Amino acid sequence: MPPSIEEQIIIKPRAKHNSMFLMLLGFCCICISMLLNSWFWAEFKFQLMLLFFASCIVFLTGVLKYSEPDISYKLTRKHLCFFHRNGNWAIQWNSIIRLGVPTSSSVFNVTHLPYIGIKLKDIALIADNISPRLANKLIHEQRELLILAAKNNEITLDNGLISFDHFTLNNKVYKGPIAAWLFRTEQLNTIYGYHLYLPDTGFDRNTEDFLKLLKQCKEHA
Repeated sequence: MPPSIEEQIIIKPRAKHNSMFLMLLGFCCICISMLLNSWFWAEFKFQLMLLFFASCIVFLTGVLKYSEPDISYKLTRKHLCFFHRNGNWAIQWNSIIRLGVPTSSSVFNVTHLPYIGIKLKDIALIADNISPRLANKLIHEQRELLILAAKNNEITLDNGLISFDHFTLNNKVYKGPIAAWLFRTEQLNTIYGYHLYLPDTGFDRNTEDFLKLLKQCKEHA
């Protein structure tokens, strides 16, 4: 059920799950590979190098998962708050026009993307409270959306390049990463119909259930 006036719903990301296990597994494998190196390096150099690098990748994956924020979303009576290790943003429920799962259409099928999309009444509502660091990170994290659009001939490869030109919105000029993010946001809105994209790795339940929860919160705001 949606939160009451005094309550809030805290969403913890699935991406953080198993982080300690992966770090421990990676560390143990690194130790084992170094021990094996002292015994079998001459005979199995290539295999031992692969084992060491694979162990490092597992360990670093665990570290990256562990570095994710403990909270990915906070749903209150008035706001939807998004938390990222590079920053956060918050929007009011009444500023949202539509919530849904974005899709990509090709000649043969329609693909549901691993995101929940949010279409806003005015993107300036978030442009004024997003940090340049988070804006820059989101540009790169959402690059796969443009690659898919280019693959399906919805845009050209040239249109997928990052633009750092000044972006004017409601007579206000934005510069740097925020301008680039606004340009990318309008581009994605043209392609998929949404301004913001919430990755499913930040949900604590399946996409359909989380979308239902968001819609309930919006209806009761």
